[in-house]
Amino acid sequence: MRNIGTLIWFRILLILPFTSILTFVLTLIICSQIPNNIQSGQNLPQISELGTGQAHYYFMSGFIILIPQLLIICIGRLQFLLQSQTIIHRAIIFFIHIIAFVSGIFVLIMAIVSLDDRENIHDIGAIGTFGSISIYCILHTILIIYLFIHRSKASEHSNVIFPLWFLGCTIFILTCSIIWVITFASIPEYIAAGTPFLYFLAFVPQFWTKTKQMTNPTFTVHYSNRRET
Repeated sequence: MRNIGTLIWFRILLILPFTSILTFVLTLIICSQIPNNIQSGQNLPQISELGTGQAHYYFMSGFIILIPQLLIICIGRLQFLLQSQTIIHRAIIFFIHIIAFVSGIFVLIMAIVSLDDRENIHDIGAIGTFGSISIYCILHTILIIYLFIHRSKASEHSNVIFPLWFLGCTIFILTCSIIWVITFASIPEYIAAGTPFLYFLAFVPQFWTKTKQMTNPTFTVHYSNRRET
């Protein structure tokens, strides 16, 4: 029974990075089709503006559905990092992921408090969301690069693609966030908001590896031998 529960857990982790993208995109599309307070002729409004007027309920519902998906992804990533290496202290890994959990609080504030009602509080939620996710991505990327450099002691982190992917996504997030804060242009905001979902996609291969280890003993032996070599 325990193995079945663990298998279900890892299979859920496999699909959540994709369902979170779908939830985010559908939320924005639906809100753009509902009457809101966006000025006529404005083709690409700020994300927060999509949640105004009658669209606020859909905006709030979409992000409330999104929050647990992201938190479960982060819990799965935390679990993987704790199990896959021993050279970085657990307290550091926990600290990095607490930042990710804090971002969920800011997302909740941004979702519940409409830009129409309390603009300042909504802005705190939006800025806190971007800030905490950016900090998480920076620290997590540094951690993964460190593990890659010391891959002889952390063989599950020997693939160069992952640190490069995380680094590229982090640079995109930071660059677009800075441009958005300076210019308030909507395109950088959408890129900065969407890139973390691409960042989380890199978690999928390692979730898949754990799933295969649960379902295929031969794969586990082969994978262990490959790590030793």
